[in-house]
Amino acid sequence: MKQRALAVGLMLMVALAACNLANAPGQGGGETVISGAPGVRIAAPLPNATYLEGVSVNIQAAVSNAGADIDRVEILVDNEIAATLPQPNTASAPTFSIAQTWTAVGAGQHTIAVTAFRADGSSSEPVSVNITVVAQGAAATATSGGNTAAATDNASGGSGSQVRPSAAPTATQGPPTNTPEPPASDTPSRPQVNFSQGVNLRRGPSIKFNPPVGSYAAGQTADILAKTQAGDWYRIRGANGEGWVSATFVTVSGDANAIPIEAGPAIPTDTPVFTATPLATAVPPTPVTTANLVLGNVGFTPALPLKCGQTVEIRVDVANLGQAATTTGGTISIKDFWNGQEQGSTTGGFPVINAGQTLNIGGIFLTITTNVDADHKIVVMLNPNGAVPETTSADNSREYAYRLQAGC
Repeated sequence: MKQRALAVGLMLMVALAACNLANAPGQGGGETVISGAPGVRIAAPLPNATYLEGVSVNIQAAVSNAGADIDRVEILVDNEIAATLPQPNTASAPTFSIAQTWTAVGAGQHTIAVTAFRADGSSSEPVSVNITVVAQGAAATATSGGNTAAATDNASGGSGSQVRPSAAPTATQGPPTNTPEPPASDTPSRPQVNFSQGVNLRRGPSIKFNPPVGSYAAGQTADILAKTQAGDWYRIRGANGEGWVSATFVTVSGDANAIPIEAGPAIPTDTPVFTATPLATAVPPTPVTTANLVLGNVGFTPALPLKCGQTVEIRVDVANLGQAATTTGGTISIKDFWNGQEQGSTTGGFPVINAGQTLNIGGIFLTITTNVDADHKIVVMLNPNGAVPETTSADNSREYAYRLQAGC
């Protein structure tokens, strides 16, 4: 009996030791248990940035100490909810990033706050930044945070603040003239569209221009460059790019009589129906685009190697070295591996990129907490699912090897 009891005791001790080993942090065998309130850090906009009224403000934030039970992330502007992002962490990652746009309305200072909520109702401490919105009729420059800055439209669609240093003043040639100020007007001199609902942006004035080259959300605005003879399509330029939108879903402000008439590109004909071609004589399809995405410089802040539990921001240069603009925006996949097993992941996005253009995409965050003091590698993949047509994907990925340091 004593021998049997001793054997049973040894078996229990082995089982408990195995259980503890499987769930020990940093050993990669168990799921990391996350407790306590989540944390939030706002990456964009920058504090005290200045934006022109009507411009889309890019809001980006990283949520840390997250996990599977994050119920929603709320974005408030001046203490009123501007957007709610439900179930934003489908990958159950310890850290993930969110992105949202808000159209700058109302001249003056505004406060943007971000809060993350768990399913049990607990939440992060709210964090906020203050920005300044300048009216369309105001001077082109405004002083912000001790630096003179000019509000800009950031039409490239890249992430980051929409504030740039102003150009140095040029010397005035000849004596100053007393040119009278133009009379004030209740409507802006440059005609604009305001989107009453989400609208696709197309290459020409017809829904036959497929696929769309971008989109605008309800409430956003853009400058009108031209309109069709019938007035049923507008060519526009704004923060989400340049193209044509249907007049059905917009309202026009400003001097509509000043909008020039433009025919736009020739409308594509309907795709003809072809009969089946025998395989022996079938002709390979020609490429649908000559765009070519290339993964450029990748930066880590703080620099590699990562520390356990430390959140790193990753910035990626995305270039289009092809002969045509991409037909749509795409994604950036970033994954961390140990011993061939995925330890964490995050994603970023990029807009339509013109030929020869390079964008620096930031606001992508990653935190690793497993397999400390072991060799890891980070794999950065541009356009991982091939959603953006391009001539080749051979230059779309890169790997970074490092050893995860203690710190949890």
